[in-house]
Amino acid sequence: MIVLIGLAVRSRRSLFSSTQQLLFSMLGYTSAAYIFFDMIWVLLDGVDGTLGIAVNWISNAVSFSLFAIVCLIWFIYSETVQGSRLLASRYRVVLVASPTVLVVVLAFTSYWTHALFYIDSQGVYSRGSAYMIQPIVSYCYVIHTSLHAFVQSRRVESLQTKTIYRTLAFFAIPALVCGTFQVVYSLPGLCVGIMISILLLYIVFQEQLISTDPLTGLNNRNRFETYILSLFSNVDQAEDVYLLVMDADGFKQINDRYGHVEGDHALQVISAALKEVCSASGSFIARYGGDEFVVLQKAIAEQDILHLCAAINDELARAEVPYLLRMSIGYARVGDGVDTWQDLLRAADAELYRVKREKKKVGVQIR
Repeated sequence: MIVLIGLAVRSRRSLFSSTQQLLFSMLGYTSAAYIFFDMIWVLLDGVDGTLGIAVNWISNAVSFSLFAIVCLIWFIYSETVQGSRLLASRYRVVLVASPTVLVVVLAFTSYWTHALFYIDSQGVYSRGSAYMIQPIVSYCYVIHTSLHAFVQSRRVESLQTKTIYRTLAFFAIPALVCGTFQVVYSLPGLCVGIMISILLLYIVFQEQLISTDPLTGLNNRNRFETYILSLFSNVDQAEDVYLLVMDADGFKQINDRYGHVEGDHALQVISAALKEVCSASGSFIARYGGDEFVVLQKAIAEQDILHLCAAINDELARAEVPYLLRMSIGYARVGDGVDTWQDLLRAADAELYRVKREKKKVGVQIR
């Protein structure tokens, strides 16, 4: 409970969008509340007397409701991260939440109906005839969004996005394993499983924040160097890999004439163009620093890289900005004397400056 509340508090200041922050925070607080009322039920089960039975009944009703609500919040959070159209309208959100509302109604009317559970005169809890509605509703939320995230992880090319989707897909496994342990050995394992699942999710998103450039949303220099180092640790992986190093022509003039706010916007336009052109082919894109960007791309022929370079500048030409955006791009291929990632970076950087010298000769403003 303490760990979950701590994560909920921290997430309000650290996870991506405000919507995701709110949902993750709600997930932590609600999970902690569920564990609290589940604990109260365990402590009071079998305690007779009017007060004991009343508290036992209330703790069960709240516990049943909170578990379904936790699964609903997780579903909405996971689908929001995935950019799902399932939650595109208020009507759809209400429709998605309807099964949870049903569980809450059944839980709090079980005092009279004994639908989900009942407490006998000795204060002992027993399952009701409609008990299975609660786990079916709850697990359907988790299973649906997990399968959706798994399918999404197979479709996207971005390694960063793949990591996030795989985390969402396998989120429920610790809770499921610990819940099974609880059922088999009658020990409180589910609360531990829930905490582990949320903690692992929090850690993955923190890692993404550490490796993400906050202005452009691209990978940062640290993530680039980690990625390229892992790439060169496997010779087969590095085969046919090209490194593109690029910076914006006349970027200093943009800052001087239009201001640094517009300069930041230009960097965002460039990053959007790189994502549009390069992401579909599985490129690794990063902001190396300032107005310098790098792209790692597998290609069989050099002509494919030339087409990619042209496509980047064609995409920038369509940008609706009051100035000309063009990139000077140098590239180098693994092999032919380029055997380490430092050699590859130096070779691509040398080619970039050769391209810039050629542009300067014909009067192109490159600074």
